[in-house]
Amino acid sequence: MIKIEDTKLLKKEVVYEKLLEYGFFSEKLTAIFQSKEFGKWVRKAGIKTHKKGIFSSVKYRLIRNNNASRIIEIPHPIAYFRLCEEIKQNWGKIINKIGEIDDYAKRSMIIPKPNNVNGRLVTMMPYDTKKNEKFLILDKSFGKKYFVHVDIANCYPSIYSHSIAWALVGHREAKEHTSEKDLWYNKIDIAVRSMQRNETIGIPIGPDTSSVICELILSRIDKELEKYKYLRFIDDYKCYCKSKDEADEFILKVSKELEKYNLRLNPKKTQIVELPIAISQDWVRVLKEYSSQFLGKKEYADKDINTLSAFIDLSIRLFNENPDESPIKYAVRILSKKIYIEEKVFGYLLMYLSRICFIYPYFIDVFDKILSRNKKYINENILKILEDEINSIMKEHLKFSHSNVALWGLKLAKKYSFKIQEFEDYTNKLIAERDCLPTLMCYEYAKAKKLSVIKFFKLIEVLKGEKLEDEWWIYIYQLYKERPNKPEFKSINYKAFYEEMRKADITFLRRSKKKKKKSGKKK
Repeated sequence: MIKIEDTKLLKKEVVYEKLLEYGFFSEKLTAIFQSKEFGKWVRKAGIKTHKKGIFSSVKYRLIRNNNASRIIEIPHPIAYFRLCEEIKQNWGKIINKIGEIDDYAKRSMIIPKPNNVNGRLVTMMPYDTKKNEKFLILDKSFGKKYFVHVDIANCYPSIYSHSIAWALVGHREAKEHTSEKDLWYNKIDIAVRSMQRNETIGIPIGPDTSSVICELILSRIDKELEKYKYLRFIDDYKCYCKSKDEADEFILKVSKELEKYNLRLNPKKTQIVELPIAISQDWVRVLKEYSSQFLGKKEYADKDINTLSAFIDLSIRLFNENPDESPIKYAVRILSKKIYIEEKVFGYLLMYLSRICFIYPYFIDVFDKILSRNKKYINENILKILEDEINSIMKEHLKFSHSNVALWGLKLAKKYSFKIQEFEDYTNKLIAERDCLPTLMCYEYAKAKKLSVIKFFKLIEVLKGEKLEDEWWIYIYQLYKERPNKPEFKSINYKAFYEEMRKADITFLRRSKKKKKKSGKKK
């Protein structure tokens, strides 16, 4: 069980390191991008230029299980560093506010921790409820008859930057000193706004700094809800009440406290049900039972096709019954941990999953896990299946501007050396859509295939003319790192900063394990 004492033992230097080295990119992007090199370098070197600037961020459209898009962001590294510095300098005051409630660790399921497996300060839990949480549910539901579920509408995009100060020193003091920019809590507000063109509404989805800010604000609301028995997973509340009146009271109380921070409940996801209810969701339990009974092996051959097919069929049925949940992705992740030792079963699995992915491509990244685990069984026939299926998915979803489909399709093509059909036309459409990360991956693919990269450098002039350098900073930097003497880079913004990173050989792309880090040299 996590104790609040463990959280308070987090030293500011550890928080600083985790935010910079592991918390820069959304967890959805860390299989392709990394900030460890940048974090290690910048903690020693610091940043000498543009420290007081106002920046924009890279936007990335992440498709969800219902095919709706969520915008996640990659902040400009100068602005992100500035915010991390403010959090570091004031960490003691921040964590004291976050952990002020004695049983905070028994309420919030997303608390800053020193020992997350992936190195991050905060991380999301898997679909399967952890044992600790199950015990907490039993504890909170003791003597209760009703279950309340509420969540916050558009939580991150709705957070008001000035509410950070409200959470830290109280509404009255913060409002009396709003114009005093040198006050420590106003510096945090200003640093947050510096990442988003000085806008006061919304914080970016993706970086861990946003998780810290969100947790700070919501923990102040927790302070006002101490008498209720509930769990909170980010902005999602699950409360256990003795009566229907208490359940109604909880909803009203949460709503009023949220309003103090300019936040609102989502009425579509507000419900009260009578207990008892299952601790684990039905679809999770059904898939786990099937997996335990029929998928206990590590290796699968042609004779197992029917068993695997029935498992995928089951996940589809459960998804149709629970369209707001993710049984298909849960099932695919189970399958990604297996070995497929014969061509027929391997090919069948890829084809069946691809057919689903063609319609619901939110799990396209899992193909890499399946392929990586089964490298020794990838042959020419498997590669042909992979090429046809991934190209079909990419072509279908280009018209919907689904960034993650394009990014992962290109990543898979580069990593497993298959061809992107009509690559030039595909690239031109991504450029026309101004989709930064997939366009960067197009450049990486073109290099790997020894294709012309002229248009990728010409694009930089277009971006400069359209005043989009901030929104494409990672693309501009990665190309500048390789060809700093190209004329397109003569008048780019932040050139001195990029040059310092280039000299240190900093990349934001995850390096191939086979390639050793080389020193940066001008070309």
